[in-house]
Amino acid sequence: MTSEHLFVLLVVILGLTVGASIYISKNRPRLKQMILQQLNIGRVARPSKPHVPEQSVGESESRDLIPEEDSKAELERLKKLIDDRKQIARDTDISHHLWGLYKSHFRFNSTQSFDRYIQDGKWYSVKTLRSSSQNGLNKFEFELKRVKYKFVDDEERQVWHDNLKLFSLFLYDHSGHCLIEIPMKLRVDKTGRHYSISSDGPKAFLPDEWIKDFINVKLKHQRLRNQEIRAQKHQERLSEIEELKDRFGIWD
Repeated sequence: MTSEHLFVLLVVILGLTVGASIYISKNRPRLKQMILQQLNIGRVARPSKPHVPEQSVGESESRDLIPEEDSKAELERLKKLIDDRKQIARDTDISHHLWGLYKSHFRFNSTQSFDRYIQDGKWYSVKTLRSSSQNGLNKFEFELKRVKYKFVDDEERQVWHDNLKLFSLFLYDHSGHCLIEIPMKLRVDKTGRHYSISSDGPKAFLPDEWIKDFINVKLKHQRLRNQEIRAQKHQERLSEIEELKDRFGIWD
């Protein structure tokens, strides 16, 4: 390339540069607006992640404490209701009534039947349907006022500790719901086996009309049993009187 050609090229480049500068200075606002529009289009095309405000440690802990306080309040409310239910059990003495009925009618006198007693007023005899002993559980299915129930005790599953055995007596309704679980204590001393009921109340309890039914039938059977005992004692006394008269020659 000759010097003349190089001179002409430099003149052209210088002219273009000067012209561009003049154009930009004259159209600066419009060019600036076009550049901003392109930048905004780019932001729309690339959606940004939503801004998540930072949580301070104090706010997070405060939010976690709300359900904890609720759980404490709910637990206290339930404990109060349970204490009220246990008080119902103590006031009605239902645990002792059930254990008395179970002990005399099922567990230790399973061959004895009260079914010979016919309907007495609105109360009916307890009718044993089925009894079994399996896997350390004694089960007795029966009817009371034509409603099916089941007694279960787990005494045979428990072990002795210092002449003391703890076990439970359960009463279930026909649907398999546990109406009551009575904690029992069995202690062996010089007088033999002695059963007692835990003073803390039942471990499970669903109070309803069944309480009245069981208390009344237990009292009824106790009355019938007392009549039998009195009749037996009366016969023993009559026999003793006749024997004493014969021995000592005493005749009326």
